[in-house]
Amino acid sequence: MPAGRAWLVAAVLAVQPALGAGAWAAVAQPSAATARSAADSAGQDLSPEAQASAKAAETGAPVDVPADTTPTQTVSAQPDGTFVLNTAVVPERAKVGSDWVPIDTTLQSAPGGTISPKAATSKITFSGGGSSAPLATISRDGVSYSIKSPWTLPAPTLSGADATYASVLPDVDLVVTALPDGFSENLVVKTRQAALDPDLATVRFPVETSGVTLTSQTDGGVALVDGSGRPQFTTGTALMWDSTPASTTDPAATPDTASRSTASGEAAAAQTAATSADTTPADAADGPGPGAKTAVMGVSATGDTLSVSPDRSFLSDPTTTYPVVLDPQTTSSSLAGWTALWSGQPSTSFWKTKHTLGSGYDSWADSKVVRSLYQFDTHSLSGKKILSATFTALEVWAANCTKQPVELWHTGGISSASTWKRQPSWMSRIDTVSAAKGYSSSCPGGNVSFDATSAVAYGAARSGATTTVGLRASSESNDLEWKQFASPATKKPTLSVTFVSKPSTPTSLKLSSPNLACGKSSSVAVNIRTLTPTLSASPKSADGSQSKLRPNFQLYRYDPDIPDPLVASGSPSSWTTSGKAGTWKTPTLQNGQTYWFKARTEYQYSFDGKSASMYSGWTTIGACAFHVDTSRPAPPTVTSTAYPECATADDPDSCSASGGVGAPATFTLDAGASDVVKYIYTLNQGRQVTKSFSSPTSSLALNLAPDVRGLNALTVQTADAAGNVSASYTYFFKVGAGAPPVDAWAFDEGSGGSAADSAGSHPATLSASGASWSKLARSGGALAVDGSSGYAAVSGTGLDTTKSFSISGWARLTDLSHNAVIAAQAGAHGSSFALYYSTAYKAWIFNRYTSDSTTPTIVRSVSTATPAMGVWTHLLGVYDAQAETIQLYVNGVPQGDPVSFTTPWKATGGLQIGRGQYGGSFTDYFTGQIDDVRLWNRIMSSDEVADLQDMTDAQGDARPTLAADWELGGTSGSTAQDTSGYGHTATLGSGASWTDDVDGGMGNALALDGTSNGYVSSAGPVVDSQGAFTIAAWAKLDSASLADTSVAHTVTIAGQSGGKRDSWSLWYSQPAGSTQGAWMFGRTTADSTTATVVSDPTGIGSAELADPTAWTLLTGVYDAAHQNLTLYVNGVAQGTVGDSASDEGSDGGVTFDKPWQATGTFSIGRGRTASGGYGDYATGLVQRVRVWTGVMSGPDIAQMYYDEYLFPL
Repeated sequence: MPAGRAWLVAAVLAVQPALGAGAWAAVAQPSAATARSAADSAGQDLSPEAQASAKAAETGAPVDVPADTTPTQTVSAQPDGTFVLNTAVVPERAKVGSDWVPIDTTLQSAPGGTISPKAATSKITFSGGGSSAPLATISRDGVSYSIKSPWTLPAPTLSGADATYASVLPDVDLVVTALPDGFSENLVVKTRQAALDPDLATVRFPVETSGVTLTSQTDGGVALVDGSGRPQFTTGTALMWDSTPASTTDPAATPDTASRSTASGEAAAAQTAATSADTTPADAADGPGPGAKTAVMGVSATGDTLSVSPDRSFLSDPTTTYPVVLDPQTTSSSLAGWTALWSGQPSTSFWKTKHTLGSGYDSWADSKVVRSLYQFDTHSLSGKKILSATFTALEVWAANCTKQPVELWHTGGISSASTWKRQPSWMSRIDTVSAAKGYSSSCPGGNVSFDATSAVAYGAARSGATTTVGLRASSESNDLEWKQFASPATKKPTLSVTFVSKPSTPTSLKLSSPNLACGKSSSVAVNIRTLTPTLSASPKSADGSQSKLRPNFQLYRYDPDIPDPLVASGSPSSWTTSGKAGTWKTPTLQNGQTYWFKARTEYQYSFDGKSASMYSGWTTIGACAFHVDTSRPAPPTVTSTAYPECATADDPDSCSASGGVGAPATFTLDAGASDVVKYIYTLNQGRQVTKSFSSPTSSLALNLAPDVRGLNALTVQTADAAGNVSASYTYFFKVGAGAPPVDAWAFDEGSGGSAADSAGSHPATLSASGASWSKLARSGGALAVDGSSGYAAVSGTGLDTTKSFSISGWARLTDLSHNAVIAAQAGAHGSSFALYYSTAYKAWIFNRYTSDSTTPTIVRSVSTATPAMGVWTHLLGVYDAQAETIQLYVNGVPQGDPVSFTTPWKATGGLQIGRGQYGGSFTDYFTGQIDDVRLWNRIMSSDEVADLQDMTDAQGDARPTLAADWELGGTSGSTAQDTSGYGHTATLGSGASWTDDVDGGMGNALALDGTSNGYVSSAGPVVDSQGAFTIAAWAKLDSASLADTSVAHTVTIAGQSGGKRDSWSLWYSQPAGSTQGAWMFGRTTADSTTATVVSDPTGIGSAELADPTAWTLLTGVYDAAHQNLTLYVNGVAQGTVGDSASDEGSDGGVTFDKPWQATGTFSIGRGRTASGGYGDYATGLVQRVRVWTGVMSGPDIAQMYYDEYLFPL
């Protein structure tokens, strides 16, 4: 719409009224950016500004910071690390949902038959006609203001932002216009006759308010204030104007000499040609034209009525040109705004006028002097470093095309109360620009820019909420300096500010070397053991810009008698970024002295080709204190009554053994120094334990349980508060054998209703149903339970579950579909501990409950691999009361690290074998066989754990159990029976057959033809691949199949496969170019085609190149507890050349520590290759393939060879 003036209504950002000349109004409500800054300071690592700044530096282009957007401002990060704020006096965008959209005051239909703009900063609605709904309503933040029409309204005609209600009185239209932050209302009196209507003598508008009260102002305006007296909606003086066109000038006059009216020459000529009849009501309501006559109307506010009294003399004046517009008032919102000061109307407020603004002496219309002021919301610049600020306004008319000066002043704040009589303070002239724009096409209208840096910097330095600038002529008596500028309502002036933020105080003050936190004062100074520590602090950019930052340090020495002297100051040699620590190494300090340091952020920025630094404030004095102590404490001493020191550690046989494995006793550590705060100890090279104290502690009593039979070593050190560590001292002592189990159930009875306790007096009673005896056992007999009701219960045990204990058992699980408990100690509501299989974890678990309740917290030690079904597995759970940990062992191997458990409780119920207790009920019944359950009231040594999984007897011999036995001596049929009792029936492929080895003297045997069908297979697994096992097979390869030496030969005798590889196997390997090869026993490190194979030279190969075409007994042993692989060829251990299998302890072998569980097919005569498929088929004879759970000893393997070998006929 054309420039003019209207009645504006909008929401006020809760702002104090202007405080007078030079005063800065305070903002009661923070913007989005201000509100967010509190969250940023609470610990957000990467603020929106930091993200934008980083992207700008990366791309080389400005990047907007959406979080800092408001209706009147935007902020963008620049590639050089600066930021630019662009702000306007009029809202340019509105928040719709979570998005900012451009202001759009186009009217559209709204719910309830009303009309509203598409996008404005407040909720605005207009009447759709009738008498019930308010003419216009504005609401925000829980308050609202409505004005009603005194007359019934017709349906409006909509045009853009205007709604025209025609003929509310004869020849009188009512026009309301939507604005970015409010609305305007105007009565357009079309004829002189209409002006005589008595209803226009005083127009009374009913008003409704919510949360605000209507009050009259001394400047002739109206305010709507909330309960605290703050204006939420404000108004200016009410005006009326006519439609007198602007005067014209002589077209022949020269641009330099012609006098001009308040409009441009060309525009004035066009307006002269127009008649009042051409003016629409909406056009007339846009505001007074360049030649219009104006007058002030009387306005009063009483209760719920707003009354307006037009100037009757103005209406009846013969020179008044109709239509005449009655603009009762202007109401607007926000901190930002603008106004004009007219000397010709010294008491009139032109607050947020839609009339063009001006500067200078207007001698052609009212002979008035005009000054114009603009107020910008710049509160977000508080505390910023202002590098530049540019104010730009659109000049639309000049007196001629000769440039004339116009001055920009820094002024005090303005409001709706500002008039010529009540001007703000004109504080300082900040720029003068000579310009001539808008007179004609020779000097068309255009922007004029001024340097406003000093004004914006003034407010930023004083935490001002606004920046106000004013335009005035250098000479206010020279009409050639008269200029007009577009109204902000139609062409928004802008203020563009380039700034950087003052850096924030550094955070994270600490010592970097050594890496220690600070003490908060000299009394709690942290101790360090270096004379040249490195100080650290993280500089902070308040806006996350990418400019250079670094901390500055000042180091002081504490002195109780004088002010602390400055010792040194310095900064890192290199720059860093916001939040990234910078460090500085001090000069050499004095031992025994206490120091403190503080830091500030230095921020180096670049602008306009120059660099400069800004600084934050210093951190709190004395907030980071440290004491220098470089003296090392003497090594501690150790004493123990129960375990005396072995003075001849190099000759432990001369020492007497005391106590026993797992029997705890007190060991006293004496620091021998007064400033020790830390004790460090390790028992038998196990886990290092550190005991720390907040104050010096001269001695420490440890309750330790030795875990090795024989010579034990307790190595101790101390450290003082500075971190100086003493030399270590090792206390050697000799320990006797551990106490035997307190309870043990072998389940070898085979009949009856209970199992004897071979170690105590607590028999295990079998349940009446679901429990039975089984010959499928790890040794002797076993307990068989059905998974639904079977178990064995013990009325009591020799355990105190608040003290150290161990529980072990063998389990053969045949159903993985539900939890399955091997053994658990019952309480009133739950188990104190349980050893079981978990379906949720798909793992073996040893757990403890933190309380005897129906909903306890459960602490678990969990196996690292999924169990296999149908194989024997050894499980051991250990609770170490001294270390306050639990640990699960599977097949003699610890599963992960010990797990902390600090709340043991004593279970008084019986031991449950084959079921657990939870929530007061028994549950989780085991399916399968359970064997050899034992309890100890102590922890177990690693040697004892290994012996348990090997089932080592009193003479030290391991006791393996046959898990599969295929004699392979058949004469017909396509299957090979398993005589072990576990039913692993094997099926022959079409390339496998039975034969009589007449020449070899071995009788009937399995013949394999080397083709892809030449194998025998059985569903696996037959043993636990992660446990100890032994495999033995007789093999005789066909010489013709090995005759071609141009290629390598790999022949698999037997192995256990997974999905892609064999977990373990026996094979023969002959390299290309050789007529001789080696027998191998090996394992792969994973079920993967890229897995490593433990093989010669890093694996086990037969040391003697045995003839593969002769009958050979191959035996492979995997010892899980000792992580060892050993191959025996004809009873002789390989891998250590020359060792005899009959030599105890010298069986050879290599370490293998990556066993994996294979549950696929067990095959004879084939193996999985690196491709993932089957291959390495054997050509020859195989007989008597057997697999045992457990380790077979070297002597037993040698005896097996001598017992079974039949010499050739």
